[in-house]
Amino acid sequence: MNRIYPLAVLQFIGVSMAFSQWNSNSTINTPVCVRPYNQREVRLESDSKGGAIMSWVDFRNDASGVLGDIFIQRLNKSGLPMWAANGVSVCTDAGDQASPSMADLGNGSVIVAWNDWRNGIRDIYAQKIDSMGAVKWAVNGISVITKINEQQDAKVISDGAGGGIFIWQDFSSGAWDVYAQRVDASGNLLWATAGVPICSAIESQINPRVEIDGAGGAIFVWQDKRNGLDYDIYMQHINGAGLVQWSANGVVICNAVSTQSNPKIEPDGAGGAFVAWQDKRNGVDYDVYAQRVNAAGAVQWTANGVGVCKATGSQSAVDMTSQGGVNGAIVTWKDIRNGNYDIYAQKIDPSGVIQWATNGIPICVTAGSQLNPNIVGDGAGGGIIVWQDSSAGTSDIKSQRVNGAGIVQWTAGGEFVGNASNDQIEPKNITDGSGGCIYAFSDKRNNTDYDIYAHHLYANGSAVSGIHETIVLLPSKCFPSPFSSDAVIEINGMNESVGRVNLVVYGIFGEQVSVPYETLKNKIHISRGNLVSGIYFYDITLGGKQISKGKIILID
Repeated sequence: MNRIYPLAVLQFIGVSMAFSQWNSNSTINTPVCVRPYNQREVRLESDSKGGAIMSWVDFRNDASGVLGDIFIQRLNKSGLPMWAANGVSVCTDAGDQASPSMADLGNGSVIVAWNDWRNGIRDIYAQKIDSMGAVKWAVNGISVITKINEQQDAKVISDGAGGGIFIWQDFSSGAWDVYAQRVDASGNLLWATAGVPICSAIESQINPRVEIDGAGGAIFVWQDKRNGLDYDIYMQHINGAGLVQWSANGVVICNAVSTQSNPKIEPDGAGGAFVAWQDKRNGVDYDVYAQRVNAAGAVQWTANGVGVCKATGSQSAVDMTSQGGVNGAIVTWKDIRNGNYDIYAQKIDPSGVIQWATNGIPICVTAGSQLNPNIVGDGAGGGIIVWQDSSAGTSDIKSQRVNGAGIVQWTAGGEFVGNASNDQIEPKNITDGSGGCIYAFSDKRNNTDYDIYAHHLYANGSAVSGIHETIVLLPSKCFPSPFSSDAVIEINGMNESVGRVNLVVYGIFGEQVSVPYETLKNKIHISRGNLVSGIYFYDITLGGKQISKGKIILID
Protein backbone atom coordinates (compact mmCIF):
# COMPACT_ATOMS: atom_id res chain seq x y z
CA MET A 1 0.00 0.00 0.00
CA ASN A 2 1.34 3.47 -0.85
CA ARG A 3 2.31 5.61 2.12
CA ILE A 4 2.40 9.40 1.78
CA TYR A 5 4.25 11.50 4.34
CA PRO A 6 4.30 15.28 4.71
CA LEU A 7 6.68 16.79 2.19
CA ALA A 8 8.37 20.10 1.67
CA VAL A 9 7.31 23.60 0.71
CA LEU A 10 8.28 24.45 -2.85
CA GLN A 11 11.11 26.87 -3.38
CA PHE A 12 10.46 27.99 -6.96
CA ILE A 13 14.11 28.08 -7.85
CA GLY A 14 13.56 25.44 -10.53
CA VAL A 15 13.43 26.51 -14.13
CA SER A 16 10.54 26.19 -16.53
CA MET A 17 11.02 22.80 -18.11
CA ALA A 18 9.60 21.97 -21.52
CA PHE A 19 8.30 18.44 -21.95
CA SER A 20 5.71 19.33 -24.57
CA GLN A 21 5.73 17.62 -27.96
CA TRP A 22 3.32 20.14 -29.49
CA ASN A 23 5.29 21.90 -32.19
CA SER A 24 4.61 25.64 -31.97
CA ASN A 25 5.41 26.19 -35.65
CA SER A 26 2.24 26.08 -37.77
CA THR A 27 4.28 25.05 -40.83
CA ILE A 28 5.59 21.97 -38.97
CA ASN A 29 2.81 20.89 -36.56
CA THR A 30 2.57 17.54 -34.77
CA PRO A 31 2.36 14.46 -37.03
CA VAL A 32 -0.40 12.00 -36.15
CA CYS A 33 -0.22 9.65 -39.14
CA VAL A 34 2.24 9.89 -42.04
CA ARG A 35 1.82 6.48 -43.64
CA PRO A 36 1.77 6.08 -47.47
CA TYR A 37 -1.38 6.94 -49.42
CA ASN A 38 -4.25 9.04 -48.12
CA GLN A 39 -5.49 9.59 -44.58
CA ARG A 40 -8.74 11.61 -44.57
CA GLU A 41 -11.94 12.42 -42.64
CA VAL A 42 -10.31 12.94 -39.25
CA ARG A 43 -12.61 13.16 -36.21
CA LEU A 44 -11.72 14.32 -32.68
CA GLU A 45 -12.87 13.67 -29.14
CA SER A 46 -11.37 14.50 -25.75
CA ASP A 47 -9.26 11.92 -23.92
CA SER A 48 -10.66 13.34 -20.63
CA LYS A 49 -7.14 14.36 -19.56
CA GLY A 50 -6.48 17.46 -21.64
CA GLY A 51 -5.48 15.55 -24.76
CA ALA A 52 -7.31 14.29 -27.83
CA ILE A 53 -8.35 11.05 -29.53
CA MET A 54 -8.42 11.14 -33.33
CA SER A 55 -9.93 8.65 -35.77
CA TRP A 56 -9.70 8.76 -39.56
CA VAL A 57 -10.14 6.86 -42.83
CA ASP A 58 -6.79 5.35 -43.85
CA PHE A 59 -5.77 4.01 -47.28
CA ARG A 60 -2.32 2.70 -46.26
CA ASN A 61 -3.40 -0.80 -47.31
CA ASP A 62 -4.82 0.17 -50.71
CA ALA A 63 -2.77 2.23 -53.14
CA SER A 64 -5.81 2.61 -55.41
CA GLY A 65 -7.52 4.76 -52.78
CA VAL A 66 -10.74 2.76 -52.97
CA LEU A 67 -10.71 0.54 -49.86
CA GLY A 68 -10.33 2.56 -46.70
CA ASP A 69 -9.67 1.31 -43.17
CA ILE A 70 -10.33 3.00 -39.82
CA PHE A 71 -7.39 3.95 -37.58
CA ILE A 72 -7.15 5.87 -34.33
CA GLN A 73 -4.54 7.66 -32.20
CA ARG A 74 -4.38 9.43 -28.85
CA LEU A 75 -2.25 12.49 -28.13
CA ASN A 76 -1.86 13.46 -24.50
CA LYS A 77 -2.08 17.06 -23.26
CA SER A 78 1.58 17.56 -24.18
CA GLY A 79 1.06 16.32 -27.74
CA LEU A 80 2.78 12.99 -27.19
CA PRO A 81 1.35 10.00 -29.09
CA MET A 82 0.17 7.46 -26.51
CA TRP A 83 -0.53 4.51 -28.80
CA ALA A 84 1.28 2.76 -31.65
CA ALA A 85 3.09 5.00 -34.14
CA ASN A 86 0.77 6.15 -36.95
CA GLY A 87 -2.27 4.85 -35.12
CA VAL A 88 -4.06 1.74 -33.88
CA SER A 89 -6.16 -0.34 -36.26
CA VAL A 90 -9.89 -0.10 -35.55
CA CYS A 91 -11.01 -1.96 -38.66
CA THR A 92 -8.94 -3.36 -41.54
CA ASP A 93 -11.54 -5.70 -43.01
CA ALA A 94 -11.16 -6.37 -46.73
CA GLY A 95 -14.21 -4.23 -47.55
CA ASP A 96 -14.28 -0.44 -47.61
CA GLN A 97 -14.75 1.48 -44.37
CA ALA A 98 -15.65 5.19 -44.46
CA SER A 99 -17.34 8.13 -42.72
CA PRO A 100 -16.28 7.58 -39.09
CA SER A 101 -18.20 9.06 -36.17
CA MET A 102 -16.87 9.01 -32.62
CA ALA A 103 -18.27 9.30 -29.08
CA ASP A 104 -16.29 10.26 -25.98
CA LEU A 105 -17.14 7.91 -23.10
CA GLY A 106 -15.64 10.25 -20.50
CA ASN A 107 -12.79 8.08 -19.23
CA GLY A 108 -10.29 8.17 -22.07
CA SER A 109 -12.15 5.53 -24.06
CA VAL A 110 -14.26 6.08 -27.18
CA ILE A 111 -16.66 4.36 -29.53
CA VAL A 112 -16.12 4.69 -33.28
CA ALA A 113 -18.87 3.96 -35.83
CA TRP A 114 -18.48 3.84 -39.61
CA ASN A 115 -20.00 2.83 -42.95
CA ASP A 116 -18.82 -0.68 -43.85
CA TRP A 117 -18.99 -2.56 -47.19
CA ARG A 118 -17.74 -5.99 -45.99
CA ASN A 119 -21.11 -7.56 -46.88
CA GLY A 120 -21.26 -6.04 -50.36
CA ILE A 121 -23.53 -3.14 -49.35
CA ARG A 122 -23.20 -0.39 -46.75
CA ASP A 123 -23.87 -1.47 -43.19
CA ILE A 124 -22.99 0.14 -39.85
CA TYR A 125 -20.21 -1.29 -37.69
CA ALA A 126 -18.61 -0.01 -34.50
CA GLN A 127 -15.69 -0.58 -32.14
CA LYS A 128 -14.82 0.48 -28.59
CA ILE A 129 -11.25 1.50 -27.77
CA ASP A 130 -10.04 1.93 -24.20
CA SER A 131 -7.62 4.55 -22.85
CA MET A 132 -4.63 2.32 -23.62
CA GLY A 133 -5.58 1.89 -27.28
CA ALA A 134 -6.93 -1.67 -26.93
CA VAL A 135 -10.02 -2.67 -28.90
CA LYS A 136 -12.72 -4.06 -26.59
CA TRP A 137 -15.22 -5.59 -28.99
CA ALA A 138 -14.88 -8.13 -31.81
CA VAL A 139 -11.92 -7.83 -34.19
CA ASN A 140 -12.84 -5.35 -36.95
CA GLY A 141 -15.88 -4.25 -34.97
CA ILE A 142 -19.40 -5.37 -34.18
CA SER A 143 -22.40 -5.07 -36.48
CA VAL A 144 -24.72 -2.31 -35.30
CA ILE A 145 -27.03 -2.98 -38.22
CA THR A 146 -26.82 -5.35 -41.22
CA LYS A 147 -29.98 -5.55 -43.31
CA ILE A 148 -30.96 -5.82 -46.95
CA ASN A 149 -30.36 -2.65 -48.91
CA GLU A 150 -28.13 -0.01 -47.39
CA GLN A 151 -27.53 1.77 -44.11
CA GLN A 152 -25.25 4.81 -43.92
CA ASP A 153 -24.30 8.10 -42.25
CA ALA A 154 -24.10 6.70 -38.70
CA LYS A 155 -23.63 9.03 -35.74
CA VAL A 156 -22.96 7.91 -32.17
CA ILE A 157 -23.05 9.43 -28.68
CA SER A 158 -22.26 8.02 -25.26
CA ASP A 159 -25.15 6.40 -23.39
CA GLY A 160 -23.54 7.38 -20.08
CA ALA A 161 -22.95 3.74 -19.11
CA GLY A 162 -19.94 2.76 -21.22
CA GLY A 163 -21.95 2.08 -24.37
CA GLY A 164 -23.39 4.18 -27.18
CA ILE A 165 -26.58 5.29 -28.90
CA PHE A 166 -26.42 5.20 -32.71
CA ILE A 167 -28.51 6.77 -35.45
CA TRP A 168 -28.33 6.18 -39.21
CA GLN A 169 -30.13 6.44 -42.56
CA ASP A 170 -31.80 3.13 -43.43
CA PHE A 171 -32.93 2.13 -46.96
CA SER A 172 -34.53 -1.22 -46.07
CA SER A 173 -38.03 0.09 -46.94
CA GLY A 174 -36.97 1.35 -50.37
CA ALA A 175 -36.64 4.97 -49.20
CA TRP A 176 -34.37 6.52 -46.61
CA ASP A 177 -35.71 6.31 -43.05
CA VAL A 178 -34.05 7.09 -39.71
CA TYR A 179 -33.29 4.27 -37.26
CA ALA A 180 -31.48 4.01 -33.92
CA GLN A 181 -29.79 1.38 -31.75
CA ARG A 182 -28.17 1.23 -28.33
CA VAL A 183 -25.10 -0.91 -27.65
CA ASP A 184 -23.95 -1.64 -24.10
CA ALA A 185 -20.40 -1.45 -22.75
CA SER A 186 -19.70 -5.04 -23.82
CA GLY A 187 -20.91 -4.57 -27.39
CA ASN A 188 -24.36 -6.15 -27.03
CA LEU A 189 -27.37 -4.72 -28.89
CA LEU A 190 -29.95 -3.55 -26.34
CA TRP A 191 -32.85 -2.64 -28.62
CA ALA A 192 -34.57 -4.51 -31.48
CA THR A 193 -32.09 -6.28 -33.75
CA ALA A 194 -33.30 -4.30 -36.77
CA GLY A 195 -33.07 -1.05 -34.82
CA VAL A 196 -35.79 1.27 -33.53
CA PRO A 197 -37.56 3.32 -36.24
CA ILE A 198 -37.18 6.98 -35.35
CA CYS A 199 -38.94 8.08 -38.51
CA SER A 200 -40.42 5.87 -41.24
CA ALA A 201 -42.70 8.45 -42.82
CA ILE A 202 -43.18 8.47 -46.61
CA GLU A 203 -40.41 9.79 -48.87
CA SER A 204 -36.86 10.28 -47.59
CA GLN A 205 -35.44 11.24 -44.22
CA ILE A 206 -31.69 12.00 -44.34
CA ASN A 207 -28.79 13.69 -42.55
CA PRO A 208 -29.65 12.52 -39.02
CA ARG A 209 -27.81 14.00 -36.05
CA VAL A 210 -27.95 13.04 -32.36
CA GLU A 211 -27.27 14.57 -28.94
CA ILE A 212 -27.60 13.45 -25.34
CA ASP A 213 -30.76 14.26 -23.39
CA GLY A 214 -29.00 14.23 -20.00
CA ALA A 215 -31.04 11.26 -18.77
CA GLY A 216 -29.56 8.28 -20.62
CA GLY A 217 -31.53 8.79 -23.82
CA ALA A 218 -31.02 10.84 -26.96
CA ILE A 219 -32.54 13.59 -29.08
CA PHE A 220 -32.42 13.28 -32.87
CA VAL A 221 -32.83 15.75 -35.72
CA TRP A 222 -32.97 15.15 -39.49
CA GLN A 223 -34.16 16.66 -42.75
CA ASP A 224 -37.46 15.19 -43.93
CA LYS A 225 -39.21 15.09 -47.33
CA ARG A 226 -42.54 13.62 -46.22
CA ASN A 227 -44.36 16.55 -47.87
CA GLY A 228 -43.23 15.20 -51.25
CA LEU A 229 -41.83 18.54 -52.42
CA ASP A 230 -38.85 19.63 -50.37
CA TYR A 231 -37.04 18.97 -47.12
CA ASP A 232 -38.20 20.16 -43.69
CA ILE A 233 -36.63 19.71 -40.23
CA TYR A 234 -38.03 17.17 -37.74
CA MET A 235 -36.93 15.88 -34.32
CA GLN A 236 -37.55 12.94 -31.99
CA HIS A 237 -36.62 11.94 -28.43
CA ILE A 238 -35.91 8.38 -27.30
CA ASN A 239 -35.29 7.14 -23.77
CA GLY A 240 -32.66 4.67 -22.60
CA ALA A 241 -35.05 1.76 -23.09
CA GLY A 242 -35.54 2.54 -26.78
CA LEU A 243 -39.03 4.06 -26.49
CA VAL A 244 -39.81 7.17 -28.53
CA GLN A 245 -41.07 10.01 -26.32
CA TRP A 246 -42.64 12.42 -28.78
CA SER A 247 -45.18 12.09 -31.62
CA ALA A 248 -44.80 9.12 -33.96
CA ASN A 249 -42.32 9.95 -36.75
CA GLY A 250 -41.20 13.07 -34.90
CA VAL A 251 -42.26 16.65 -34.28
CA VAL A 252 -41.93 19.33 -36.95
CA ILE A 253 -39.33 21.99 -36.22
CA CYS A 254 -39.53 23.87 -39.48
CA ASN A 255 -41.80 23.30 -42.48
CA ALA A 256 -41.46 26.69 -44.13
CA VAL A 257 -41.62 26.82 -47.92
CA SER A 258 -38.70 25.45 -49.94
CA THR A 259 -35.82 23.44 -48.49
CA GLN A 260 -34.45 23.31 -44.94
CA SER A 261 -31.37 21.09 -44.68
CA ASN A 262 -28.16 20.05 -42.92
CA PRO A 263 -29.34 20.49 -39.31
CA LYS A 264 -26.97 20.66 -36.35
CA ILE A 265 -27.98 19.94 -32.76
CA GLU A 266 -26.65 20.86 -29.31
CA PRO A 267 -28.07 20.12 -25.83
CA ASP A 268 -29.81 23.01 -24.03
CA GLY A 269 -28.93 21.76 -20.53
CA ALA A 270 -32.59 21.25 -19.58
CA GLY A 271 -33.45 18.02 -21.40
CA GLY A 272 -34.13 19.74 -24.72
CA ALA A 273 -31.94 20.96 -27.55
CA PHE A 274 -30.94 23.84 -29.80
CA VAL A 275 -31.10 23.19 -33.55
CA ALA A 276 -29.67 25.25 -36.43
CA TRP A 277 -29.95 24.66 -40.19
CA GLN A 278 -29.59 26.25 -43.61
CA ASP A 279 -32.91 27.48 -45.01
CA LYS A 280 -34.06 28.46 -48.51
CA ARG A 281 -37.50 29.85 -47.61
CA ASN A 282 -36.66 33.11 -49.41
CA GLY A 283 -36.70 31.15 -52.69
CA VAL A 284 -33.34 32.54 -53.82
CA ASP A 285 -30.49 31.39 -51.58
CA TYR A 286 -29.77 29.83 -48.21
CA ASP A 287 -30.03 31.64 -44.88
CA VAL A 288 -29.41 30.33 -41.35
CA TYR A 289 -32.24 29.67 -38.89
CA ALA A 290 -32.39 28.16 -35.40
CA GLN A 291 -34.92 26.81 -32.90
CA ARG A 292 -35.04 25.51 -29.34
CA VAL A 293 -37.10 22.45 -28.36
CA ASN A 294 -37.88 21.57 -24.75
CA ALA A 295 -37.85 18.12 -23.15
CA ALA A 296 -41.51 17.60 -24.06
CA GLY A 297 -40.90 18.27 -27.77
CA ALA A 298 -42.44 21.76 -27.87
CA VAL A 299 -40.73 24.52 -29.84
CA GLN A 300 -39.75 27.46 -27.63
CA TRP A 301 -39.07 30.23 -30.11
CA THR A 302 -40.84 31.73 -33.13
CA ALA A 303 -42.66 29.17 -35.30
CA ASN A 304 -40.33 27.82 -38.01
CA GLY A 305 -37.30 29.27 -36.25
CA VAL A 306 -35.40 32.47 -35.52
CA GLY A 307 -33.47 34.05 -38.39
CA VAL A 308 -29.80 33.84 -37.43
CA CYS A 309 -28.57 35.32 -40.70
CA LYS A 310 -30.61 36.54 -43.68
CA ALA A 311 -27.88 38.51 -45.45
CA THR A 312 -27.52 38.68 -49.24
CA GLY A 313 -26.12 35.54 -50.84
CA SER A 314 -26.02 32.04 -49.41
CA GLN A 315 -25.08 31.06 -45.88
CA SER A 316 -24.32 27.37 -45.41
CA ALA A 317 -21.99 24.82 -43.74
CA VAL A 318 -23.61 25.56 -40.38
CA ASP A 319 -22.00 24.48 -37.12
CA MET A 320 -22.96 25.23 -33.51
CA THR A 321 -21.87 25.00 -29.87
CA SER A 322 -23.97 25.46 -26.73
CA GLN A 323 -21.53 24.68 -23.87
CA GLY A 324 -24.34 23.05 -21.92
CA GLY A 325 -26.99 25.62 -22.90
CA VAL A 326 -26.83 28.04 -19.95
CA ASN A 327 -25.78 30.94 -22.18
CA GLY A 328 -27.65 29.84 -25.30
CA ALA A 329 -25.83 28.81 -28.46
CA ILE A 330 -23.23 30.20 -30.85
CA VAL A 331 -23.73 29.42 -34.54
CA THR A 332 -21.09 29.75 -37.26
CA TRP A 333 -21.28 29.37 -41.03
CA LYS A 334 -19.63 30.15 -44.36
CA ASP A 335 -21.09 33.28 -45.98
CA ILE A 336 -20.86 34.61 -49.55
CA ARG A 337 -22.38 38.08 -48.96
CA ASN A 338 -19.04 39.71 -49.94
CA GLY A 339 -18.54 37.79 -53.18
CA ASN A 340 -16.41 34.99 -51.78
CA TYR A 341 -16.96 32.70 -48.83
CA ASP A 342 -16.14 34.22 -45.44
CA ILE A 343 -16.76 32.98 -41.90
CA TYR A 344 -19.42 34.62 -39.71
CA ALA A 345 -20.95 33.81 -36.32
CA GLN A 346 -23.96 34.72 -34.17
CA LYS A 347 -25.03 34.13 -30.58
CA ILE A 348 -28.61 33.37 -29.49
CA ASP A 349 -29.64 33.45 -25.84
CA PRO A 350 -31.84 30.72 -24.28
CA SER A 351 -34.95 32.79 -25.08
CA GLY A 352 -34.13 33.01 -28.79
CA VAL A 353 -32.92 36.63 -28.75
CA ILE A 354 -30.07 37.50 -31.11
CA GLN A 355 -27.11 38.79 -29.09
CA TRP A 356 -24.63 40.11 -31.63
CA ALA A 357 -24.87 42.32 -34.72
CA THR A 358 -27.72 41.69 -37.16
CA ASN A 359 -26.76 38.90 -39.58
CA GLY A 360 -23.74 37.98 -37.48
CA ILE A 361 -20.23 39.20 -36.82
CA PRO A 362 -17.32 38.63 -39.23
CA ILE A 363 -14.85 36.03 -38.01
CA CYS A 364 -12.72 36.07 -41.15
CA VAL A 365 -13.35 38.23 -44.26
CA THR A 366 -9.94 38.07 -45.92
CA ALA A 367 -9.29 37.41 -49.63
CA GLY A 368 -9.96 33.99 -51.07
CA SER A 369 -12.51 31.56 -49.68
CA GLN A 370 -12.94 30.36 -46.13
CA LEU A 371 -14.71 26.99 -45.88
CA ASN A 372 -15.69 24.14 -43.55
CA PRO A 373 -16.06 26.03 -40.24
CA ASN A 374 -16.11 24.00 -37.02
CA ILE A 375 -16.79 25.53 -33.57
CA VAL A 376 -16.30 24.49 -29.94
CA GLY A 377 -17.00 26.40 -26.75
CA ASP A 378 -14.12 28.19 -25.03
CA GLY A 379 -15.47 27.47 -21.52
CA ALA A 380 -16.11 31.17 -20.86
CA GLY A 381 -19.25 31.92 -22.88
CA GLY A 382 -17.47 32.30 -26.21
CA GLY A 383 -16.30 29.97 -28.95
CA ILE A 384 -13.25 28.91 -30.95
CA ILE A 385 -13.79 28.46 -34.69
CA VAL A 386 -11.49 26.70 -37.14
CA TRP A 387 -11.80 26.75 -40.94
CA GLN A 388 -10.09 25.96 -44.23
CA ASP A 389 -8.59 29.20 -45.60
CA SER A 390 -7.38 29.96 -49.16
CA SER A 391 -6.35 33.59 -48.63
CA ALA A 392 -2.71 32.65 -49.28
CA GLY A 393 -3.51 30.76 -52.49
CA THR A 394 -3.41 27.17 -51.27
CA SER A 395 -5.67 25.82 -48.53
CA ASP A 396 -4.42 26.48 -45.00
CA ILE A 397 -6.05 26.04 -41.60
CA LYS A 398 -6.83 29.11 -39.47
CA SER A 399 -8.68 29.69 -36.22
CA GLN A 400 -10.27 32.52 -34.23
CA ARG A 401 -11.63 32.90 -30.72
CA VAL A 402 -14.67 35.09 -30.06
CA ASN A 403 -15.82 36.01 -26.57
CA GLY A 404 -19.37 36.06 -25.24
CA ALA A 405 -19.80 39.68 -26.30
CA GLY A 406 -18.95 38.90 -29.94
CA ILE A 407 -15.43 40.40 -29.90
CA VAL A 408 -12.67 38.46 -31.62
CA GLN A 409 -9.78 37.72 -29.28
CA TRP A 410 -6.95 36.70 -31.57
CA THR A 411 -5.19 38.23 -34.57
CA ALA A 412 -7.54 39.76 -37.15
CA GLY A 413 -8.19 37.19 -39.85
CA GLY A 414 -7.35 34.34 -37.50
CA GLU A 415 -4.28 32.53 -36.21
CA PHE A 416 -2.55 30.00 -38.42
CA VAL A 417 -3.08 26.41 -37.33
CA GLY A 418 -1.57 24.69 -40.36
CA ASN A 419 0.13 26.49 -43.26
CA ALA A 420 2.75 24.07 -44.54
CA SER A 421 3.31 23.81 -48.29
CA ASN A 422 0.45 22.56 -50.48
CA ASP A 423 -3.03 22.01 -49.03
CA GLN A 424 -4.36 21.52 -45.50
CA ILE A 425 -8.07 20.65 -45.44
CA GLU A 426 -10.98 19.22 -43.40
CA PRO A 427 -10.14 20.78 -40.00
CA LYS A 428 -11.73 19.68 -36.75
CA ASN A 429 -11.18 21.00 -33.23
CA ILE A 430 -11.96 20.28 -29.59
CA THR A 431 -11.39 22.32 -26.46
CA ASP A 432 -8.23 21.66 -24.46
CA GLY A 433 -10.18 22.33 -21.24
CA SER A 434 -8.17 25.48 -20.47
CA GLY A 435 -9.58 28.01 -22.93
CA GLY A 436 -7.49 26.80 -25.86
CA CYS A 437 -7.96 24.28 -28.62
CA ILE A 438 -6.56 21.08 -30.13
CA TYR A 439 -6.88 20.75 -33.90
CA ALA A 440 -6.50 17.98 -36.47
CA PHE A 441 -6.63 18.10 -40.27
CA SER A 442 -5.64 16.34 -43.49
CA ASP A 443 -2.35 17.64 -44.91
CA LYS A 444 -0.74 17.28 -48.35
CA ARG A 445 2.63 18.87 -47.55
CA ASN A 446 4.42 15.82 -48.97
CA ASN A 447 2.95 16.76 -52.40
CA THR A 448 1.79 13.15 -52.93
CA ASP A 449 -1.04 12.25 -50.57
CA TYR A 450 -2.82 13.41 -47.44
CA ASP A 451 -1.54 12.70 -43.93
CA ILE A 452 -3.02 13.62 -40.53
CA TYR A 453 -1.43 16.43 -38.50
CA ALA A 454 -2.42 18.13 -35.25
CA HIS A 455 -1.79 21.50 -33.60
CA HIS A 456 -2.47 23.23 -30.30
CA LEU A 457 -3.29 26.86 -29.53
CA TYR A 458 -3.50 28.21 -26.00
CA ALA A 459 -6.26 30.52 -24.76
CA ASN A 460 -4.30 33.57 -25.88
CA GLY A 461 -4.10 32.32 -29.47
CA SER A 462 -0.44 31.42 -29.26
CA ALA A 463 1.06 28.01 -29.90
CA VAL A 464 3.55 28.82 -27.13
CA SER A 465 2.19 28.74 -23.58
CA GLY A 466 1.63 32.17 -22.06
CA ILE A 467 2.58 33.22 -18.54
CA HIS A 468 -0.59 31.79 -17.04
CA GLU A 469 -0.21 28.47 -18.83
CA THR A 470 3.49 27.99 -18.17
CA ILE A 471 4.15 25.02 -15.90
CA VAL A 472 7.15 25.65 -13.66
CA LEU A 473 8.50 22.24 -12.72
CA LEU A 474 11.15 21.40 -10.20
CA PRO A 475 13.97 19.20 -11.47
CA SER A 476 13.99 15.61 -10.22
CA LYS A 477 15.98 12.51 -10.98
CA CYS A 478 15.78 8.79 -10.30
CA PHE A 479 18.87 6.90 -9.16
CA PRO A 480 20.19 4.42 -9.74
CA SER A 481 19.00 4.40 -13.33
CA PRO A 482 18.28 1.83 -14.56
CA PHE A 483 17.40 -0.19 -11.43
CA SER A 484 16.11 -3.65 -10.73
CA SER A 485 14.55 -3.53 -7.26
CA ASP A 486 14.50 -0.18 -5.42
CA ALA A 487 15.39 3.40 -6.25
CA VAL A 488 15.09 6.98 -5.03
CA ILE A 489 13.55 9.94 -6.84
CA GLU A 490 15.12 13.15 -5.54
CA ILE A 491 13.35 16.49 -6.05
CA ASN A 492 15.47 19.63 -5.96
CA GLY A 493 14.25 22.88 -4.40
CA MET A 494 12.33 21.70 -1.31
CA ASN A 495 12.73 22.18 2.41
CA GLU A 496 10.25 22.40 5.34
CA SER A 497 7.27 20.07 5.09
CA VAL A 498 3.87 21.69 4.59
CA GLY A 499 2.04 19.54 2.09
CA ARG A 500 1.36 16.08 0.77
CA VAL A 501 2.97 14.74 -2.36
CA ASN A 502 1.60 12.15 -4.73
CA LEU A 503 3.47 9.98 -7.23
CA VAL A 504 1.77 8.59 -10.34
CA VAL A 505 3.61 6.23 -12.70
CA TYR A 506 2.63 5.52 -16.33
CA GLY A 507 3.62 2.93 -18.91
CA ILE A 508 4.76 3.90 -22.37
CA PHE A 509 1.18 3.82 -23.69
CA GLY A 510 -0.07 6.20 -21.01
CA GLU A 511 -1.62 3.52 -18.80
CA GLN A 512 -1.36 4.18 -15.06
CA VAL A 513 0.51 1.50 -13.10
CA SER A 514 0.91 0.90 -9.40
CA VAL A 515 4.23 0.99 -7.52
CA PRO A 516 4.92 0.92 -3.76
CA TYR A 517 6.50 4.19 -2.57
CA GLU A 518 7.06 6.39 0.44
CA THR A 519 8.19 9.99 0.71
CA LEU A 520 10.43 11.86 3.13
CA LYS A 521 11.39 15.51 2.64
CA ASN A 522 12.73 15.84 -0.91
CA LYS A 523 13.01 12.13 -1.69
CA ILE A 524 10.60 9.44 -2.84
CA HIS A 525 11.64 5.84 -2.22
CA ILE A 526 10.10 3.50 -4.79
CA SER A 527 10.03 -0.27 -5.30
CA ARG A 528 9.32 -2.02 -8.59
CA GLY A 529 6.49 -4.09 -7.16
CA ASN A 530 5.04 -6.20 -9.97
CA LEU A 531 6.30 -4.08 -12.84
CA VAL A 532 8.11 -5.77 -15.72
CA SER A 533 11.33 -4.35 -17.11
CA GLY A 534 11.00 -1.36 -19.40
CA ILE A 535 10.63 2.43 -19.52
CA TYR A 536 8.09 4.25 -17.32
CA PHE A 537 7.22 7.89 -16.70
CA TYR A 538 6.21 9.61 -13.49
CA ASP A 539 4.33 12.73 -12.38
CA ILE A 540 4.76 14.24 -8.92
CA THR A 541 1.94 16.44 -7.64
CA LEU A 542 1.43 18.59 -4.55
CA GLY A 543 -2.03 19.87 -3.68
CA GLY A 544 -3.35 18.57 -6.98
CA LYS A 545 -0.78 20.51 -9.06
CA GLN A 546 2.09 18.98 -10.97
CA ILE A 547 5.48 19.96 -9.56
CA SER A 548 7.85 17.57 -11.32
CA LYS A 549 8.04 14.74 -13.82
CA GLY A 550 10.60 12.33 -15.20
CA LYS A 551 11.49 8.85 -16.38
CA ILE A 552 12.47 5.60 -14.69
CA ILE A 553 14.01 2.53 -16.31
CA LEU A 554 13.55 -0.97 -14.90
CA ILE A 555 15.78 -3.96 -15.66
CA ASP A 556 15.73 -7.57 -14.49
